[in-house]
Amino acid sequence: MTNVIPLNINQFTFEELISDLTELCKQDLVSVNTIILDKLDSNVPLVQEVAKYLILSGGKRLRPLLTVSSFHMINNNIKQKENSINHIGLAAAVEFIHAATLLHDDVIDESKQRRGKPTANEKWKNKTSVLVGDFLFSRAFQLMTKYGNYTTLRILADTSVIISEGEVLELANDKNLEINEDIYFDVVNAKTASLFSAASQVGAISANASNTEINALKSFGTNFGMTFQLVDDAIDYSSNKKILGKNTGDDFKEGKITLPIILAYGRSNEKEKKFWKRTISNLEQENGDFDNALEIINKYQCIEDTIKRANHFSNVAIDSIDIFKDNQYKEKLVSLVSTSISRIY
Repeated sequence: MTNVIPLNINQFTFEELISDLTELCKQDLVSVNTIILDKLDSNVPLVQEVAKYLILSGGKRLRPLLTVSSFHMINNNIKQKENSINHIGLAAAVEFIHAATLLHDDVIDESKQRRGKPTANEKWKNKTSVLVGDFLFSRAFQLMTKYGNYTTLRILADTSVIISEGEVLELANDKNLEINEDIYFDVVNAKTASLFSAASQVGAISANASNTEINALKSFGTNFGMTFQLVDDAIDYSSNKKILGKNTGDDFKEGKITLPIILAYGRSNEKEKKFWKRTISNLEQENGDFDNALEIINKYQCIEDTIKRANHFSNVAIDSIDIFKDNQYKEKLVSLVSTSISRIY
């Protein structure tokens, strides 16, 4: 097991550790942001307006942070000018892919708010959001070809396909209460974990990592992504959402099938199943329905069981980077994964 001791999660919040790691990678992230701002430029003013509205709206930059911190954790004493692969440019490409998926997701989910602000589709309608999302994907590929090599291009291109497949898989099972955990995990792996994994891998490749090291970061990113999304899904039915800036019960209001709902439906009696079919499948919701949903979810300990599964993935993520030498980047990545669970408390 690793000798790195994660920071006490009772002393530091997930957001504080993000800030800590961001400060450690500050110089790189400033450069990432410079590239992002440059690539947001467009001859079409509306494209630039919508893209800037989304990308500059205060996100954590978690995925590019994984790229630059993975690079520095490995960093085999190479000088960037001697390496044809630029981890900073690839980190920007990762952020553009993420931003594109957010635009498309909000259209599919018919979301009205993101990060406390109206979504792009709410302000500019669906057609504009989809087309600007396509623009951001295209910008990402420009960055991949400029700053990467064949391997990084293949990883990020394959990931873009996987994300798209995940979006379609989720849509195909929209409001289907009969889906099992395997399908749910396939969706989460495709839509969230795959980009965490790709972000970590391209950072490793930029640092001249060995195949063993690249595979370790692939596992780390995948399992961290699974952890992150499972906790995110549980938070929607927890009591600590105001601190996290999330809107209470958004997933429920949208009829989104997440693990707490899958577990609750599978354990419900006939009367409760009728409730889920009305509120989720048919999206016929009344005052008090969300409170009833919480009561059923708590009755069957669905949040606790969701977090147990998240803990499994977080342990695998931490074990995956045990092969690397101890340094401050490794320590903070381990602590970040550990603390991501505590977001719900």
